[in-house]
Amino acid sequence: MLLAAGKSTRFNSKENKLLSKLSNKTILEHNIEQIKKIGFKKISLVINDKNILKNIDTSRLEIIKGGKTRSLSVKNALNNSNIKAKYVFIHDAARILNSDTLLLRLIKEANKKIYDCIIPYSKCNDTVVQNYKNINREDLKLIKTPQVFLKKKITLLHNKNNSLEFTDDSKLMRENPKEFKIKYMLDNGLNLKITHKEDLEVLKTNFARTTRVGLGYDIHRIQKIDKFNLISLGSIKIKSKIKVISHSDGDVILHAITDSILGALSLRDIGTYFPNNKINKNRNSLDFLDYALTKLKNQNFKISNIDLMIISEVPKINPYYKSIINSLVKILNINKNQITIKATTNEKSGLIGKSEFIACWSNISIY
Repeated sequence: MLLAAGKSTRFNSKENKLLSKLSNKTILEHNIEQIKKIGFKKISLVINDKNILKNIDTSRLEIIKGGKTRSLSVKNALNNSNIKAKYVFIHDAARILNSDTLLLRLIKEANKKIYDCIIPYSKCNDTVVQNYKNINREDLKLIKTPQVFLKKKITLLHNKNNSLEFTDDSKLMRENPKEFKIKYMLDNGLNLKITHKEDLEVLKTNFARTTRVGLGYDIHRIQKIDKFNLISLGSIKIKSKIKVISHSDGDVILHAITDSILGALSLRDIGTYFPNNKINKNRNSLDFLDYALTKLKNQNFKISNIDLMIISEVPKINPYYKSIINSLVKILNINKNQITIKATTNEKSGLIGKSEFIACWSNISIY
């Protein structure tokens, strides 16, 4: 349930704050796309202004009229939704979801089927004062959304409730902690709610991404043999009557990807860190890639996409395409839509065309 029926009165602008843009998308678009990306197929969008739907892809959305207050909007949605579900995630659209992490953790907790209510929160790091006296900040929780509820129970509580003042649905259960099973889940991610224009400026600063690209290339001599031999491509073993001549295991795909990551990070090439010595003789190329991925993680970068081009006469890549993709997706911890593999021959031209070499180019984008 995505709550987008507010009037943005504290935002001090003629425009609805949910139409404010970050990276050429509105706050509302960012939230809807993130929720769909995670895999939610049932989304109730609660609105009062139909103009907010401009440029919005309304597929998989159930549009519900909001109320005069937040609590009435939630009540309307719970009572008028045609969606059947055991649990409901209630989220303020003004609080932008910019990562998968929080949603996936909430889904994991909900799937345990233990709790009536799951509340994400962050700790208070500032000194808090009330009437000149300090409040123990260790006792404070800064509550966020989305919050997860057993739908039947939260609907019943909303229908019984006559107060219009509260701004947090979990309050209905927190008032009776002995009656309901409540899970507080610590979340340290950026989950800023846009209330004032200053909040938007802070979010824009944090939302800005540094993007870098890297190019990797590897080539190995191959030799035709009489018996079948196992060669490594993308960390899968392929049965072939060729042998890859290499100091390590000769995986041109992993070597090219490793070099492209190192290049994107402004580091040296693979040979600098793994020279042709006794230690690296017949070494698994996963060790090289793991080294580059550790550097990537340490610099707080993630992979945006990888474009691979394999050039060889033999072996033919197409029969192993899916296996290589699945292997790389697992190794790199990315989705299938973040990687492309293309393969071509050299049209019998040059040493690759004469089946004497196999090569691979890797072009990577990181952020």
